Formats: sequence, structure tokens, C-alpha cells
Amino acid sequence: MNNAWGWFGTVTGITGGLLVALNFEWSKFGYIFFMASAISWIAQGAKNNDNSLVLLNAVFVCVNMLGIYHWFS
Repeated sequence: MNNAWGWFGTVTGITGGLLVALNFEWSKFGYIFFMASAISWIAQGAKNNDNSLVLLNAVFVCVNMLGIYHWFS
């Protein structure tokens, strides 16, 4: 279980993608799963000193915040 953050990020990312792609009344919750995924990948990237992964997912956090704001307000 050395890669718990990575697996959590993978599962939540897949779930978020499916929810958004299905485009039904619960699709907006996909952004919450995407947010959890991005945060977990930041933790994994920081743990492995992978700055490109940290930067990419920091941008994804901002994009997901925009999606959450747009769909939940």
C-alpha cells in the first residue's frame, strides 16, 4: 500500500470522468471526485518529489474549483 494516494487518485479520477461523461443530473458531483483526485495526486507527487505532477494537479485543483463554482452556485 505504498502507493495509496496514487490509487485513490486513480479511482476518484475515473469516477469523476464517468460522472461528467454520462451527463445526467448527478454529473456535477464529478467535479468533487476530480478535486479529490487532484489533491491526492499532489500528495503522491510531493511524496515522490515529482514537481511536474504536483504542478499539473495544482492547476487541475483550480480548474475543478471553477467547475464546482459553476455547477453548484
